[in-house]
Amino acid sequence: MGAKRITPEEIEKMILLYDKLGTYAAVAREIKRSPDSVAKYIKKSKQHDNIAIALASSVRKNAV
Repeated sequence: MGAKRITPEEIEKMILLYDKLGTYAAVAREIKRSPDSVAKYIKKSKQHDNIAIALASSVRKNAV
């Protein structure tokens, strides 16, 4: 039997805890998940944030 799936709510919690605690290991201990899983989801989230920022910036430049 594998680990239970990580929910969108857990990912939100990971992100908030990472901003507060500063390390993947600390977040992992807090939510009882592996540091590798925490890192994977936080990095994926940050990548999506960066894409959204770049897209918004591009749209603003083209609107001017």
